[in-house]
Amino acid sequence: MLNYLTLIWTGIFAFIVCLNQISIASEKENHKEKYVVINNLVVNNKNKFRTIIYKNEEEGILEMRKLINTSEIEESWTFLPHQEKWIEIGINEESERKINGNYITKTGLDVQLLDELIIGNKDMVVYHFHPSHSLHLEDEIKERNEKGLTMNDQEIEKEKIKFLIKSAYPSKSDLMNMIGNSIEFFEKNPNGNITFKIGSYYGITEYYLTEEGRTYFNTNNSFEQMSRITKASSSANLEANVTGEILELNPRQKINPLSRIKMSPKQKRKPSSRFKKIYPLSRVKKSVETMNDEYLRVAFTPYE
Repeated sequence: MLNYLTLIWTGIFAFIVCLNQISIASEKENHKEKYVVINNLVVNNKNKFRTIIYKNEEEGILEMRKLINTSEIEESWTFLPHQEKWIEIGINEESERKINGNYITKTGLDVQLLDELIIGNKDMVVYHFHPSHSLHLEDEIKERNEKGLTMNDQEIEKEKIKFLIKSAYPSKSDLMNMIGNSIEFFEKNPNGNITFKIGSYYGITEYYLTEEGRTYFNTNNSFEQMSRITKASSSANLEANVTGEILELNPRQKINPLSRIKMSPKQKRKPSSRFKKIYPLSRVKKSVETMNDEYLRVAFTPYE
């Protein structure tokens, strides 16, 4: 009987070892990602391979703008300027979903691949884009309609522009990813250069650590880091809040405040509005500027 039990346990142990070996082999196989060279930047959320695109930065941005207007899923790349090469590093991307009352867009970076790129490159730009689509706004419009509080076209347009303004600057998770990966980069490349950029509807937003920021975030604990990031993000949100303002759709239109409109004697002059007109590009720049301090630099460049 004892020998019989011994045989059973020996068999079970051998089976477990075999499963572990299969699991380890599968894990190693998953890390052997295939690279596929393609002609254009695309959103690839299959995670079966990584795409590589040989284009300069301006050409890549033009293609990213198309994705911003058509894709509901974010994507990320590392751009190597000296090689004019875009390498996809996004992983596990999903479109915006409502989870426990919060709207979440799931996306991640292939940290292992990024670490490999950091080791071999002293100059790099980490890109990702924020889509123009907003499930949150769509749901808000539907809920208002169901409650009999239908939004008119001007209200819908105003809310859409508010969303697009806020999509132009980095989120808390964007900032935290930038900080962690920047610290990792400079540990391996003290004299190198890394910066992070977001493509949005209105333009490109660049954000990076100053030399003081590299020291500060490398030595302070995570609570202090999060407090500073939350403060920066909150400042931008406050500046982007356009409640009570009329949004001008044409950012390049100039209005001469000294010009007078000729009126016939029968016409009545309309009272001046208590609302003020603002331009989206100006609002984006102001929102971004509020995030700057001695540790963090954020700059917005509109598309030409």
